[in-house]
Amino acid sequence: MSPKPQFLLDLERDGYVVVPNVIPKKSCDDFVASAWSWLEGFPYGFDRNDLSTWTADRLPFGQDRGLYNRYSVNHEDFVWKIRTEPGILATFAAIWGTEDLIASFDGMNVSLPVNPKSGRKDIETTKPWPHIDQNPRRVENLELYQGIANMAKNGPDDGGLVVLRGSHLLHKQHFEKIGGFRAKGDAGADENGYNFESEDAAWYKEKGCEEVKISAEAGDLILWDSRTIHWNSAPTGEQTRFATYVCYCPKSWMKEEELRKKSEIFSARKGTTHWPNMNIVPADKEGYFYSRPKRPDDSIDIADRDRPFHEPEVTPAMLRLVGSAA
Repeated sequence: MSPKPQFLLDLERDGYVVVPNVIPKKSCDDFVASAWSWLEGFPYGFDRNDLSTWTADRLPFGQDRGLYNRYSVNHEDFVWKIRTEPGILATFAAIWGTEDLIASFDGMNVSLPVNPKSGRKDIETTKPWPHIDQNPRRVENLELYQGIANMAKNGPDDGGLVVLRGSHLLHKQHFEKIGGFRAKGDAGADENGYNFESEDAAWYKEKGCEEVKISAEAGDLILWDSRTIHWNSAPTGEQTRFATYVCYCPKSWMKEEELRKKSEIFSARKGTTHWPNMNIVPADKEGYFYSRPKRPDDSIDIADRDRPFHEPEVTPAMLRLVGSAA
């Protein structure tokens, strides 16, 4: 058996890791250009060169945290091009010990800077929202590694992923101390999520879990354990954050009927959560992170879409990640 690569050892120890130089520069540049154009493609009047349009009423649903997972952005050609990048696939193949992978149909992040001089002035910076993306009933075992394909340089003031280093290993101890997980933070028995209170996060820090705002270069791949406590922060400098969420697991994790459903979701160009093996479509559900996109006044967005602006070229490599036969 081959020894584990160093990045995987670091990932297992810390609950996160940055794998450098995974995505070519041209792929990053093309993604950034396409993401700007995607934002400008809606009828709200957003203009990347006009700061007066950097407001909630000029942006699609998800703009408050830069998390775009509606409007079929999950299947835009420029998103699929990153999802099928060889370097990303090779990294996840090394993690799971197989090249027979399936992908999630997740979205992207475009977070405009929040500052009075050269960014958005209509919102405040994001407050920490410590959470995990795994069911609290099953936190003793690893179930998934998540990924962020970093498309633009992401320094200390550029927003991005914040983690509590090593927190993935302390949940059993924490829940025993507080008498079980809090019902208020539980996403449900059939869901994969749990929100922590600020005092919970403080407990992990007291146990030595350092708060780390992850910095990365364009083309780096950020990986983290779904049990690692994390949140995203808004950029406060000059740089807009550009990233897309990538996640893969072995195809063998899904049954044939589940794979058929996944293929149907792909054909309908619907998006999913970051779990590749669970056919969860947020836009078909209700709740804060669910339901159809809305405008700032809470009305349903009439500009909602069920197909991407630019359909991806359906290739054998893509169909393998969907779980369909090539």
